[in-house]
Amino acid sequence: MSLQSIVSYKNRGKYGDNKYRGNTTGKIIKDLIEFYQPKRILDPMAGSNTTGDVVKEFKGIDYTALDLNPKFGGFDALNDEIPHSSDFIFWHPPYWDIIKYSGKFDKEGNYQKNWKDRGMWGKPNPKDLSRISDYEDFIKKIDKIQAKLLRSLKTNGRIAILVGDIKKQGKLYSMQKDMSWFGSPEQIIIKAQHNYQSETKKYNGKFIPIVHEYLLIFQRDDCYIIPATVTKRINIDLRKTTKLTWRDLVYSSLEKLGGYADLKDLYSEIKNHRKTKTNKNWKAKIRQTVQNYEDFNRINRGKYKLAV
Repeated sequence: MSLQSIVSYKNRGKYGDNKYRGNTTGKIIKDLIEFYQPKRILDPMAGSNTTGDVVKEFKGIDYTALDLNPKFGGFDALNDEIPHSSDFIFWHPPYWDIIKYSGKFDKEGNYQKNWKDRGMWGKPNPKDLSRISDYEDFIKKIDKIQAKLLRSLKTNGRIAILVGDIKKQGKLYSMQKDMSWFGSPEQIIIKAQHNYQSETKKYNGKFIPIVHEYLLIFQRDDCYIIPATVTKRINIDLRKTTKLTWRDLVYSSLEKLGGYADLKDLYSEIKNHRKTKTNKNWKAKIRQTVQNYEDFNRINRGKYKLAV
Protein backbone atom coordinates (compact mmCIF):
# COMPACT_ATOMS: atom_id res chain seq x y z
CA MET A 1 0.00 0.00 0.00
CA SER A 2 1.08 3.59 -0.44
CA LEU A 3 1.60 5.68 2.68
CA GLN A 4 -1.38 7.56 4.07
CA SER A 5 -1.94 9.48 7.29
CA ILE A 6 -3.57 6.34 8.74
CA VAL A 7 -2.10 2.91 8.02
CA SER A 8 -3.10 -0.59 9.05
CA TYR A 9 -1.19 -3.82 8.47
CA LYS A 10 -3.22 -6.79 9.72
CA ASN A 11 -0.53 -9.21 8.59
CA ARG A 12 2.88 -8.32 10.03
CA GLY A 13 4.72 -10.09 7.20
CA LYS A 14 7.91 -12.14 7.17
CA TYR A 15 10.23 -9.49 8.58
CA GLY A 16 11.95 -9.74 11.95
CA ASP A 17 11.03 -12.21 14.68
CA ASN A 18 7.36 -12.37 15.62
CA LYS A 19 8.36 -13.78 19.02
CA TYR A 20 10.32 -10.62 19.81
CA ARG A 21 7.99 -8.58 22.03
CA GLY A 22 7.17 -5.10 20.76
CA ASN A 23 8.40 -5.93 17.28
CA THR A 24 6.69 -3.82 14.60
CA THR A 25 5.71 -4.94 11.14
CA GLY A 26 8.35 -4.51 8.48
CA LYS A 27 5.67 -3.48 6.02
CA ILE A 28 5.64 0.07 7.31
CA ILE A 29 9.43 0.23 6.94
CA LYS A 30 9.11 -1.09 3.40
CA ASP A 31 6.55 1.59 2.56
CA LEU A 32 8.85 4.26 3.98
CA ILE A 33 11.78 3.06 1.89
CA GLU A 34 9.69 2.92 -1.28
CA PHE A 35 8.36 6.41 -0.63
CA TYR A 36 11.57 8.20 0.38
CA GLN A 37 14.10 6.16 -1.63
CA PRO A 38 16.99 6.45 0.87
CA LYS A 39 20.51 5.23 0.06
CA ARG A 40 21.90 4.90 3.58
CA ILE A 41 19.72 3.69 6.46
CA LEU A 42 20.48 3.49 10.17
CA ASP A 43 18.44 1.65 12.80
CA PRO A 44 19.83 2.54 16.25
CA MET A 45 17.60 0.09 18.14
CA ALA A 46 17.44 -2.83 15.77
CA GLY A 47 15.67 -5.31 18.07
CA SER A 48 15.16 -8.46 16.00
CA ASN A 49 16.51 -6.61 12.93
CA THR A 50 13.19 -6.11 11.18
CA THR A 51 14.67 -3.18 9.24
CA GLY A 52 17.55 -5.35 8.07
CA ASP A 53 15.17 -8.00 6.71
CA VAL A 54 13.28 -5.33 4.77
CA VAL A 55 16.45 -3.77 3.33
CA LYS A 56 17.44 -7.16 1.84
CA GLU A 57 14.65 -6.70 -0.69
CA PHE A 58 16.20 -3.49 -2.05
CA LYS A 59 19.35 -2.94 -4.04
CA GLY A 60 21.89 -0.20 -3.47
CA ILE A 61 21.03 0.57 0.16
CA ASP A 62 23.79 0.79 2.74
CA TYR A 63 22.35 -0.38 6.07
CA THR A 64 23.64 -0.26 9.65
CA ALA A 65 21.97 -2.05 12.56
CA LEU A 66 22.83 -0.95 16.11
CA ASP A 67 21.44 -2.08 19.43
CA LEU A 68 22.33 -2.37 23.11
CA ASN A 69 22.04 -6.12 22.61
CA PRO A 70 25.62 -7.48 22.35
CA LYS A 71 24.48 -9.26 19.18
CA PHE A 72 24.60 -5.83 17.49
CA GLY A 73 27.70 -4.56 19.24
CA GLY A 74 26.23 -3.32 22.53
CA PHE A 75 25.56 0.19 21.17
CA ASP A 76 24.57 2.68 23.88
CA ALA A 77 22.40 5.18 22.00
CA LEU A 78 22.59 7.72 24.82
CA ASN A 79 26.37 7.85 25.21
CA ASP A 80 28.05 6.24 22.18
CA GLU A 81 28.87 8.19 19.04
CA ILE A 82 26.75 7.60 15.95
CA PRO A 83 29.24 5.79 13.65
CA HIS A 84 28.37 7.58 10.40
CA SER A 85 25.90 9.87 8.65
CA SER A 86 22.71 8.57 7.05
CA ASP A 87 19.95 9.94 4.89
CA PHE A 88 17.27 7.93 6.70
CA ILE A 89 16.91 6.67 10.27
CA PHE A 90 14.16 4.37 11.49
CA TRP A 91 13.93 4.51 15.27
CA HIS A 92 11.56 2.36 17.31
CA PRO A 93 12.40 3.10 20.98
CA PRO A 94 10.88 1.27 23.95
CA TYR A 95 7.50 2.46 25.12
CA TRP A 96 8.92 3.28 28.56
CA ASP A 97 8.92 0.15 30.77
CA ILE A 98 5.96 -1.66 29.23
CA ILE A 99 8.25 -4.25 27.61
CA LYS A 100 11.66 -5.03 29.07
CA TYR A 101 14.42 -5.70 26.55
CA SER A 102 17.55 -6.56 28.52
CA GLY A 103 17.21 -9.12 31.30
CA LYS A 104 16.15 -12.47 29.88
CA PHE A 105 18.57 -13.75 32.47
CA ASP A 106 19.32 -12.24 35.89
CA LYS A 107 22.75 -11.12 37.09
CA GLU A 108 23.59 -14.67 38.13
CA GLY A 109 22.63 -16.04 34.73
CA ASN A 110 19.32 -17.57 35.88
CA TYR A 111 16.29 -17.39 33.59
CA GLN A 112 13.75 -14.76 34.63
CA LYS A 113 10.50 -16.59 35.35
CA ASN A 114 8.37 -13.48 35.81
CA TRP A 115 7.32 -12.61 32.25
CA LYS A 116 6.64 -8.96 33.20
CA ASP A 117 10.28 -8.51 34.15
CA ARG A 118 11.74 -10.89 31.57
CA GLY A 119 13.63 -9.23 28.77
CA MET A 120 14.43 -10.45 25.28
CA TRP A 121 18.16 -10.93 25.69
CA GLY A 122 21.04 -11.12 28.18
CA LYS A 123 21.20 -9.73 31.69
CA PRO A 124 19.47 -6.57 32.95
CA ASN A 125 21.44 -3.61 31.59
CA PRO A 126 21.43 -0.23 33.42
CA LYS A 127 21.72 1.50 30.02
CA ASP A 128 18.47 -0.08 28.84
CA LEU A 129 15.79 2.63 28.42
CA SER A 130 13.06 0.09 29.12
CA ARG A 131 14.42 -0.37 32.66
CA ILE A 132 14.09 3.29 33.62
CA SER A 133 11.53 3.49 36.42
CA ASP A 134 10.88 7.26 36.26
CA TYR A 135 8.91 8.46 33.24
CA GLU A 136 10.32 12.00 33.27
CA ASP A 137 13.86 10.61 33.24
CA PHE A 138 12.89 8.28 30.40
CA ILE A 139 11.60 11.21 28.29
CA LYS A 140 14.75 13.26 28.97
CA LYS A 141 16.87 10.42 27.63
CA ILE A 142 14.58 9.97 24.62
CA ASP A 143 15.07 13.68 23.85
CA LYS A 144 18.86 13.45 24.07
CA ILE A 145 18.98 10.44 21.76
CA GLN A 146 16.54 12.03 19.32
CA ALA A 147 18.64 15.21 19.09
CA LYS A 148 21.80 13.16 18.56
CA LEU A 149 20.22 11.09 15.79
CA LEU A 150 18.87 14.20 14.03
CA ARG A 151 22.31 15.81 14.13
CA SER A 152 23.84 12.72 12.52
CA LEU A 153 21.59 12.98 9.46
CA LYS A 154 22.78 14.35 6.16
CA THR A 155 21.12 17.60 5.13
CA ASN A 156 17.65 16.78 3.71
CA GLY A 157 17.79 13.41 5.49
CA ARG A 158 14.87 12.13 7.56
CA ILE A 159 14.21 10.30 10.77
CA ALA A 160 11.04 8.25 11.29
CA ILE A 161 10.24 7.62 14.97
CA LEU A 162 7.61 5.04 15.94
CA VAL A 163 6.20 5.74 19.41
CA GLY A 164 3.15 4.79 21.43
CA ASP A 165 0.91 5.84 24.28
CA ILE A 166 1.08 4.12 27.65
CA LYS A 167 -1.72 3.67 30.19
CA LYS A 168 -0.58 2.86 33.71
CA GLN A 169 -2.73 2.86 36.84
CA GLY A 170 -5.37 4.93 35.08
CA LYS A 171 -2.92 7.61 33.92
CA LEU A 172 -2.08 8.27 30.27
CA TYR A 173 1.54 8.80 29.24
CA SER A 174 1.78 10.00 25.64
CA MET A 175 5.32 9.85 24.29
CA GLN A 176 4.61 11.90 21.18
CA LYS A 177 3.14 14.68 23.33
CA ASP A 178 5.78 14.63 26.03
CA MET A 179 8.94 14.27 23.96
CA SER A 180 10.60 17.28 22.34
CA TRP A 181 10.70 17.55 18.55
CA PHE A 182 13.95 18.11 16.68
CA GLY A 183 14.08 18.91 12.97
CA SER A 184 11.31 20.06 10.68
CA PRO A 185 8.16 17.99 11.28
CA GLU A 186 7.05 16.57 7.96
CA GLN A 187 4.35 14.02 8.73
CA ILE A 188 2.44 12.26 11.48
CA ILE A 189 1.11 8.83 10.56
CA ILE A 190 -1.30 6.93 12.79
CA LYS A 191 -0.56 3.21 12.70
CA ALA A 192 -3.21 0.73 13.84
CA GLN A 193 -2.00 -2.04 16.13
CA HIS A 194 -2.99 -5.67 15.64
CA ASN A 195 -2.40 -8.82 17.68
CA TYR A 196 -1.13 -6.90 20.69
CA GLN A 197 -0.70 -8.80 23.97
CA SER A 198 -3.36 -6.87 25.90
CA GLU A 199 -5.95 -7.52 23.19
CA THR A 200 -7.37 -10.56 25.00
CA LYS A 201 -6.86 -9.20 28.51
CA LYS A 202 -9.91 -8.28 30.57
CA TYR A 203 -9.80 -5.05 32.60
CA ASN A 204 -11.79 -3.98 35.62
CA GLY A 205 -13.80 -0.78 35.36
CA LYS A 206 -13.86 1.52 32.34
CA PHE A 207 -10.86 1.11 30.09
CA ILE A 208 -10.32 2.18 26.48
CA PRO A 209 -7.65 -0.06 24.90
CA ILE A 210 -4.81 1.68 23.07
CA VAL A 211 -4.77 0.26 19.54
CA HIS A 212 -2.60 2.78 17.73
CA GLU A 213 0.95 4.07 17.44
CA TYR A 214 2.40 7.30 16.02
CA LEU A 215 5.00 7.45 13.28
CA LEU A 216 6.64 10.88 13.49
CA ILE A 217 8.74 11.95 10.49
CA PHE A 218 11.21 14.83 10.74
CA GLN A 219 13.60 16.27 8.17
CA ARG A 220 16.95 17.91 8.67
CA ASP A 221 16.72 20.68 6.10
CA ASP A 222 19.71 22.87 6.99
CA CYS A 223 23.43 22.28 7.59
CA TYR A 224 23.51 24.35 10.78
CA ILE A 225 20.02 25.32 11.92
CA ILE A 226 17.85 22.66 13.57
CA PRO A 227 14.35 23.80 14.58
CA ALA A 228 13.25 22.38 17.91
CA THR A 229 10.03 22.30 19.86
CA VAL A 230 11.00 21.67 23.46
CA THR A 231 8.30 20.31 25.72
CA LYS A 232 8.05 21.77 29.22
CA ARG A 233 5.64 20.43 31.80
CA ILE A 234 4.27 22.96 34.29
CA ASN A 235 1.47 23.05 36.85
CA ILE A 236 -0.88 26.04 36.73
CA ASP A 237 -2.19 26.93 40.17
CA LEU A 238 -5.61 28.53 39.74
CA ARG A 239 -5.19 30.18 43.13
CA LYS A 240 -2.37 32.33 41.73
CA THR A 241 -3.68 33.41 38.35
CA THR A 242 -6.09 36.14 37.35
CA LYS A 243 -6.72 34.50 33.99
CA LEU A 244 -9.96 32.85 35.05
CA THR A 245 -13.50 34.07 35.53
CA TRP A 246 -15.20 34.59 38.88
CA ARG A 247 -17.44 31.65 38.05
CA ASP A 248 -14.38 29.44 37.51
CA LEU A 249 -12.81 30.63 40.76
CA VAL A 250 -15.93 30.19 42.88
CA TYR A 251 -16.66 26.79 41.35
CA SER A 252 -13.12 25.51 42.02
CA SER A 253 -13.19 26.88 45.57
CA LEU A 254 -16.56 25.28 46.31
CA GLU A 255 -15.24 21.99 44.97
CA LYS A 256 -12.26 22.31 47.31
CA LEU A 257 -14.65 22.82 50.24
CA GLY A 258 -16.48 19.59 49.45
CA GLY A 259 -19.19 20.88 47.14
CA TYR A 260 -21.09 23.03 49.64
CA ALA A 261 -20.19 25.82 52.08
CA ASP A 262 -21.31 28.92 53.95
CA LEU A 263 -20.43 32.23 52.35
CA LYS A 264 -18.03 32.97 55.23
CA ASP A 265 -16.10 29.77 54.45
CA LEU A 266 -16.12 30.66 50.76
CA TYR A 267 -14.76 34.11 51.59
CA SER A 268 -12.01 32.54 53.69
CA GLU A 269 -11.06 30.17 50.89
CA ILE A 270 -10.88 32.94 48.27
CA LYS A 271 -9.61 35.93 50.26
CA ASN A 272 -5.93 35.44 49.34
CA HIS A 273 -6.55 34.88 45.65
CA ARG A 274 -4.96 37.40 43.27
CA LYS A 275 -8.36 38.40 41.86
CA THR A 276 -9.36 39.83 45.24
CA LYS A 277 -6.40 42.25 45.11
CA THR A 278 -7.85 44.02 42.09
CA ASN A 279 -11.47 44.12 43.25
CA LYS A 280 -12.21 45.78 46.60
CA ASN A 281 -15.81 44.49 46.39
CA TRP A 282 -14.76 40.88 45.92
CA LYS A 283 -17.15 39.53 48.56
CA ALA A 284 -20.06 41.09 46.72
CA LYS A 285 -18.70 39.60 43.50
CA ILE A 286 -18.76 36.14 45.08
CA ARG A 287 -22.36 36.62 46.21
CA GLN A 288 -23.33 37.81 42.75
CA THR A 289 -21.64 34.79 41.19
CA VAL A 290 -23.39 32.12 43.30
CA GLN A 291 -26.74 33.87 42.77
CA ASN A 292 -26.51 34.34 39.00
CA TYR A 293 -25.03 31.07 37.69
CA GLU A 294 -26.91 27.79 37.37
CA ASP A 295 -23.81 25.92 38.58
CA PHE A 296 -24.72 26.93 42.16
CA ASN A 297 -27.79 26.14 44.26
CA ARG A 298 -28.83 28.01 47.43
CA ILE A 299 -29.64 25.45 50.12
CA ASN A 300 -30.12 27.85 53.01
CA ARG A 301 -29.52 31.46 53.92
CA GLY A 302 -25.89 32.22 53.06
CA LYS A 303 -25.15 28.59 52.17
CA TYR A 304 -24.63 27.20 48.67
CA LYS A 305 -23.79 23.93 46.96
CA LEU A 306 -22.71 22.88 43.52
CA ALA A 307 -25.57 21.99 41.21
CA VAL A 308 -25.65 18.46 39.85
